[in-house]
Amino acid sequence: MRKLIRTLLVALFFVFWQTTSFAYGGLWIERDAALPAMKKLVLFPMSISDDLNEFAINGDENSAVFRQNDYLHRRLSKKLKDANFLRLAPDIGEQRIRENVAPFAALLAPTATASNRAADVRRMTMADGFLVPHFRENWVRIDVSPETTFHFTLRSWTEVRDEKGTRVTKDYSYPVTHVVPEKEMEFRIMDVDYTLYDENGHEILSFENSDREYFADPVSMYKDLAEEFADVLKAARKGKYRLKKTDEKAVPIAISRISLPEGLSGDTVRERAIRFAFSDETRRQDRLRFDSTAPRLLVDVHIDRCELVPTWHPPTAWVTTSSTTHDDSWTDKQGKRHEVKRTEYTQSVSHAFGYYSYHAVATGSLTLTDARTGAVLLRKSFSETDDKQIDACRHAFREFCKEIARSVKKKKQTADIFTQA
Repeated sequence: MRKLIRTLLVALFFVFWQTTSFAYGGLWIERDAALPAMKKLVLFPMSISDDLNEFAINGDENSAVFRQNDYLHRRLSKKLKDANFLRLAPDIGEQRIRENVAPFAALLAPTATASNRAADVRRMTMADGFLVPHFRENWVRIDVSPETTFHFTLRSWTEVRDEKGTRVTKDYSYPVTHVVPEKEMEFRIMDVDYTLYDENGHEILSFENSDREYFADPVSMYKDLAEEFADVLKAARKGKYRLKKTDEKAVPIAISRISLPEGLSGDTVRERAIRFAFSDETRRQDRLRFDSTAPRLLVDVHIDRCELVPTWHPPTAWVTTSSTTHDDSWTDKQGKRHEVKRTEYTQSVSHAFGYYSYHAVATGSLTLTDARTGAVLLRKSFSETDDKQIDACRHAFREFCKEIARSVKKKKQTADIFTQA
C-alpha cells in the first residue's frame, strides 16, 4: 500500500511539474542567434532606467542592490557552467576590475549607441556579449484590510467512549462576536527584464518576469525571478526554443500585423515577446512552420486587452475545532474496573486579512488570410486568463494554431488554399 501511494505521489509530481514548467513569461530570442557560442559574457549591474545609462551600483555588501547583483551572478555561473560571466561593478566586482577601476567604469558611462558600448566591452574584456538586468518596477504599495465583524455560535463538548459505546456530555453552545482588526499590508511589486547583447551590440534575447507578494523580502523575490531567468537562458542555449527544421509538407505562416492596446504599444520587450509566443506556438504544430520570408498564410493579431486584473478578497473568519484525548477509568460497586477514553472538543475563531490577488487577462481576435489572395480563411475572437500576460496570449495562439493545423490536415474545401503552389 505504501509503495502504491508513493508511486501515485511521484506520478502526480511529474504531472504537476509538466504543467507548471511551460509558463516562461515574456521571452524573445533572435532565432538565428548563436547562443551556445557565447562563452564569455559581461554581466552589467542592475539598470534602473530605460536608456541603460543609469546603473544601481552600491559597494555596501549588506545592500539589496549588491545582493541582487551578486545572486544573479552566482545563479548564472552555477546553472550555465559552459559560460563565464564577468560581473561588472567597479567597486565590488572582479579583482581585475577593482584594481583598475577607471577603464571599466567607462563602460557604465552614457554612450550614444549599444554598438559603442559593445565595442568597449569587446575591447576591454574580449567578451562575446553582455547582459543587462533592468528593474521595470520595484516598489511597495500599502493596502488596508478594513476592520470587519463576524458572529458565530461556538460549541464545546466531551465525548466519552467505553464498553457501552460513545456518548456526548457537557455540551455547551454560546454566541461569539469576532472582530478582524484593521491592518496595513505591504504589497511589493517587482518586475524585471533581462536583455542579452551580442559583441556588436545587437539585442538577441530578452526576458521579462514579475512577482507580487505581501510582506515580501525584496532579495528573496529577486532570487526567484533570477532563478527563473537562469533556467530560461540555460534552455535557450541548449536550443529548446529553436524553430523546427524545414518540412516541405508544412505550410509557411507568419504574422502580417500586430495591433496592441495602450500600455503595450511601444513596449519593445513585450511586443517582441508576443510575436515570439506566436512563432513558438506554430513551432509546436507539425503541419505549420513559421516563415516570415515567404509565408503562405498570414495572421493579423489584434489584442485589445492584455493586463493584470486585481481581485479583492475581503477579510474572512472561520471556526476551528481542536481536541484533546486522555484515558480514564473508574471502579463500580462490584469492584469491576472500567476503561474510559474522554475526548474534549473546543472551538475557536481564526481569521485572515483581506488581500488582492492578480490574474492576467488577454482579449482580442486572430484573423487568418491567404497571403496570395488576401481572402479571409479563419477569424477567431479570444478571451484567455493566466498568471502572466504573455502566457495568456499564448493560450489563444495555441488553440488558433491547432485549428489551422487541423484544417491543413483535413484538406476539406480549403485544400487548394492550404496547399503550397
